[in-house]
Amino acid sequence: MSGEGRFLLIHFTGRVKETGEVFDSTREEVIEEENLSNATPGPLLVVTGADMVWEPVDEALREAEPGEELEVEVPPEKAFGERDKGKVRTYPKDAVSPLEGSLEKDAMVATPDGVGRVLRVEGGRVVVDFNHPLAGKTLVYEIEVVDELEDVEDKVEWLVKTLTDGDLEPAEVRVEDGTVVIAFDGIVAGERWPRIKGSMAAILLEHCDDVEKVVFEERVERSEED
Repeated sequence: MSGEGRFLLIHFTGRVKETGEVFDSTREEVIEEENLSNATPGPLLVVTGADMVWEPVDEALREAEPGEELEVEVPPEKAFGERDKGKVRTYPKDAVSPLEGSLEKDAMVATPDGVGRVLRVEGGRVVVDFNHPLAGKTLVYEIEVVDELEDVEDKVEWLVKTLTDGDLEPAEVRVEDGTVVIAFDGIVAGERWPRIKGSMAAILLEHCDDVEKVVFEERVERSEED
């Protein structure tokens, strides 16, 4: 199987082409070595054609096979865009507040215009950059295709894990005559949950030919104390 709608498990490491700086990875040893506090050990699920990765990466994965290793270059216009000088602004010191730590270079700060990153502190003024830190940079992804999922149950379980950042795990996944039932123990709360359910259903309906309907169950049982 190739092309759109493949459910692939991958490992990757992302670097800035110009400097070699590692900005993300799913490999535990790289995460530890580079001290990537926001990275999550993998592997990672990617559904080709579902806008889960940058377009050049998606295109490369459509033809890749399990066990294959790829290196994909992503130019700024296909990633975080070019740097915009208009997104660099200057504020008085008393108009900005560090989100954590002290007011210094690269600190994230709250300003009257939102959250940005400190470029420099000049006397009583602070220069803040609202561009993404990787804007204007070419990214290079080193990718290993670990596996391709075929069973709907496996696809659903990995999709839940991916879209909830590993916070949720279904109690049961059933496939019944084209209907996928995804059951959870208890009530699932959170502002993001309705959007996550919508994304999950859309991906399964669009990219799984044998899925015609997606049902979510939240099961609550009487406790023994009651």
